Order: sequence, then C-alpha cells, then structure tokens
Amino acid sequence: MIHAWLGRNWDEVKLEIEQMGKPYTFQVAHPHGKMEPWGSCRVVRVRELDDKVDLVLAHEKFSPKQPLTP
Repeated sequence: MIHAWLGRNWDEVKLEIEQMGKPYTFQVAHPHGKMEPWGSCRVVRVRELDDKVDLVLAHEKFSPKQPLTP
C-alpha cells in the first residue's frame, strides 16, 4: 500500500497516513545549484519502519533562479 504513494500529492498521502494512525516523518528535497522549486510537493521515497513511516518529498516543478534586481 505504501508504494502506491510514490508520485502522489503530499496532501493526499498525509491524510491517508494520519488515518492509519502511524507516526511519520518527512523531509523536503531541494535542488542543488541555481534552481528554485515551486508547485505542490510529491512523494518520491517511502520507507516503512516498525514504529513510523519516513518519507521524502520534492516539489513537482523547478525554474532557474532569477537574479535579484537592485
């Protein structure tokens, strides 16, 4: 069941995890370099342990960072 969460919107998955009643932790992955993430978060990694579920999220869209104008 948890592998069905891969690629899905975080808001939907979060509701399912909370309904299971199992504790969870998550982190949001950020791109390296001059990219800026935006858009909703998607689940990109799931690991189920005995006492909790670990998830890694990533934004679904990326754009080059715009230089700051003075």
